[in-house]
Amino acid sequence: MKTIISLFDGMSCGQQAINKLGLKEYKYLASEIDKYSIAVTRKNYINTIHIGSVIDIKIEQVSKYKFRINNLPELIDIREVILIGGSPCQGFSFAGKRNGAVTKENIEIMTLKQYLELKNNGFEFQGQSYLFWEYIRILRELQNINENIEFLLENVEMQKKWKDMFNETVGVHPLKINSSLFSAQNRVRYYWTNISDIKE
Repeated sequence: MKTIISLFDGMSCGQQAINKLGLKEYKYLASEIDKYSIAVTRKNYINTIHIGSVIDIKIEQVSKYKFRINNLPELIDIREVILIGGSPCQGFSFAGKRNGAVTKENIEIMTLKQYLELKNNGFEFQGQSYLFWEYIRILRELQNINENIEFLLENVEMQKKWKDMFNETVGVHPLKINSSLFSAQNRVRYYWTNISDIKE
């Protein structure tokens, strides 16, 4: 049974997509802090386990969560997780400030090592786009357990500097999809993934 960890889960659009794919049995852990989004998810997807803010997630703790399968408790196999999420985009979007992932002192954050050092030294960050690095932190922790962990990361069309940083950090080039294929909105989005069915 698949286990999905959804970061920045919102109202659980990830589960909407999973259901459209026809996957009926799965374990789903959601990281979200907005109380209204959480309320929508709890109403629509009652088996969701909420795991709090992305900043506080520790993979060793996630592995201790239990689902009830056929009335029996079942631990999560952290080696078989799929990580999904769309990290906050305002700092990267052409409609936003386009300052990317930065501290309040305007220090640009270009590597996970740099981000963790800044975080550990008490620096504060502008906006929310720096949370891309929390996605990467969790991805690296999962890859230390299983280097072939599957992942999907979404974000907006952005300046080349930031796109190159994403590409180098994530380790793959993105798929470019315009939401106009599915709705009335004209929104270009990038999807970085190693899931072979999507890449093909």
